[in-house]
Amino acid sequence: MDQDTKLGESIDPFHYLKTDEFTSEIYKIEIYNLPRKFGFAQLKKRLNGTLGLKCHKINNPQAKAAFVTFRCEEDREEALKKINEHVWKGQKLSAKVAKPRADPLLRKRKQEKDVYHRLFYFRIKNSVTPYWNVDYEEQLKRKTQSIVDVLISVAKRPDVKQLFVNQRKKYNEMCCELLPIIPSPVIEKYRNKCEFSIGKNVEGKDNCVGFRYGLYKDGFSTVGDISDIAFLPDSLKSVAKSFEEFLSTSPYKSYHQGTHEGHWRQLTVRATRAGSIMIIPEFYTKNISQEDLEIEKKRLVEFYTVGEGKTQNINSLYFTPFQSGEGQHIKTYEHLFGDQTIKEQMLNMTFQISPDAFFQVNTSAAEVLYNKIGEWCNIKPDVKTTVLDICCGTGTIGLALAKKVTKVIGVEMCQQAIDDAKQNAKLNEIKNVEYYCSRAEEAIVTIIKTIWTPNVVAVVDPPRAGLHKTVLRSLRVCRRIKRLIYVSCSPQSAKDNFIDLVRPPTKKLKGQPYKLIKAVPVDLFPMTPHCELLLLFERDLSQTNDSSGSDFEMTSAESKTDSSKKADASNPSAEITKKDNSSVQSVPANIDDKTENVKSKLEDAEPIKNDSKPTA
Repeated sequence: MDQDTKLGESIDPFHYLKTDEFTSEIYKIEIYNLPRKFGFAQLKKRLNGTLGLKCHKINNPQAKAAFVTFRCEEDREEALKKINEHVWKGQKLSAKVAKPRADPLLRKRKQEKDVYHRLFYFRIKNSVTPYWNVDYEEQLKRKTQSIVDVLISVAKRPDVKQLFVNQRKKYNEMCCELLPIIPSPVIEKYRNKCEFSIGKNVEGKDNCVGFRYGLYKDGFSTVGDISDIAFLPDSLKSVAKSFEEFLSTSPYKSYHQGTHEGHWRQLTVRATRAGSIMIIPEFYTKNISQEDLEIEKKRLVEFYTVGEGKTQNINSLYFTPFQSGEGQHIKTYEHLFGDQTIKEQMLNMTFQISPDAFFQVNTSAAEVLYNKIGEWCNIKPDVKTTVLDICCGTGTIGLALAKKVTKVIGVEMCQQAIDDAKQNAKLNEIKNVEYYCSRAEEAIVTIIKTIWTPNVVAVVDPPRAGLHKTVLRSLRVCRRIKRLIYVSCSPQSAKDNFIDLVRPPTKKLKGQPYKLIKAVPVDLFPMTPHCELLLLFERDLSQTNDSSGSDFEMTSAESKTDSSKKADASNPSAEITKKDNSSVQSVPANIDDKTENVKSKLEDAEPIKNDSKPTA
């Protein structure tokens, strides 16, 4: 039996009394009302000498009471008769039968177990919420310092440091002005989504629902209790607990990532501020017949509709089967019961959330973030503006800005996200938006030619790793974009993007560079080291030397190609055809008059799978 099992085992601490082995603990008495001052030798002489008792062991003579054991019941009974009413040093002694002492080894194990559990109690909190015991003001200071470090490292990069000479002098070695961090409106119970692991706890109990103590690659496979994780709302904790109750009746064990044994792997729970709940368990289907799988899914539905889980009031239940070896981003969602989506209210708008849709995990702080983005767009009522929403996801940022601008155009590679974005526009009766499922670098080149407003603002909200270089090239060579707002959930990972946007033109990175004007952190993840960072980039397009009036800067080879096509420009049927295998196949040249051809081509494009943006 290993140490963890020993610490977790439950054994009767008085088991030794039931064995055939002798123990004097069975025949023990307690003597009290002892004199104030006496020694061990005096007590022993008094009991064995003066009273003629047959004591086996004498303990705690200096305490208020002494414990004495005997070898048999007769000796104990004789002692009780002689000690009671006996007077010693003016004190009338009293004695009674005492309870046996618990096994000292088991008592020690219990103490070790308590320490062991306390260590794991703190470990899970430190793993999931590293700042759980840090004052919030101090949390904000630490996050600010992490952003300062990133901005200093950008300013010191050898290939661009000459660009930031003045900024470094003005802003304490940073590449731009850093505004004070914006705190989250809520600090606890703010998460609207969590992915809980399913596995064994530290005592070896299987099918527990919680968080791992660390990454599997670092050797952690056990899961810890979530009851004291402060950023979880009560509703998510309750659902996780109820699912654990369901698993206790399941014939299938938890999935082990190393051995690929077991079946239940993960439980995703999404919730809204109004109380709607969606749950999505993941199940390893290898070596399970379809018939048995259907039986288990039926049991799951019954548990939450007519069984003990009914009190959770689940609005939407999905089931995600998977096979080992599949890419982690490729998931299928089987709807089992309830609504297919849940709806969240944010910024006086309604957003539907599907199983894999990206939605900021802190809704209240997301409202603060989106308001700041709108402020930085510098939208003026008398200037017609188009917002180009790159990596738009389910459209939250663009829709939040739509009523203030002339038009919003969103680009996203995930078809489901595009479908959600379109539905969100309908739910909020917003009609000045268009969404295209395409690679951003391909869509920008085509879509920008349909934009007629004098002012174009780009907002990019990419995954953790940042934008692909081809997207950065498109953003640089597109002359219509004067202002760019970059939303980064991992500035350390994306800082190369910041540098590529401001660096001087190169053979591979053409186009007029932007200037990094300012940055501001927004805390969406209290109790963790993470925060979002907004960066504002601008450029003065009047400084360009090109007078062609083209929307894009081109290489000499591109210019020749463009010249060869000018003869066809007067032909309404002439087409600009992509050479590669992109999702935008061909676009009529007379797109200034009609944009529907562009829209249809992009909408009909084959959806491209993409990793969803990770949460902190």
